[in-house]
Amino acid sequence: MAMFSLWIVTLVLAVAGILKRLRSPLVHIPGPRITAVTSILLKFHEFTSNRRLFIHRLHQQYGPVVRIGPSEVSFSSLDAMREIYMSGGSGYDKTEFYHLFAQFGRR
Repeated sequence: MAMFSLWIVTLVLAVAGILKRLRSPLVHIPGPRITAVTSILLKFHEFTSNRRLFIHRLHQQYGPVVRIGPSEVSFSSLDAMREIYMSGGSGYDKTEFYHLFAQFGRR
């Protein structure tokens, strides 16, 4: 009985998580369908040193704005780059990847 209850709770949590991600404001941004639910595809390409090429192919296929994870979007237009990176304190959240650069120069 306890094992059955555990399965039910796990199933309910999984369905709730999937529904939450599918109702995200990012749902209309183009990209592979799996990126709406998980970032496993992006992680795979990151670990195989193909992240840059993977994202470039997605931009070729889907256009200048591509969803690459449940809460990640990649932009390839010059206007977007200026808005995100050059407007000091723009309020855009950056992924954990950017914290990597803070480590250089520290001991």
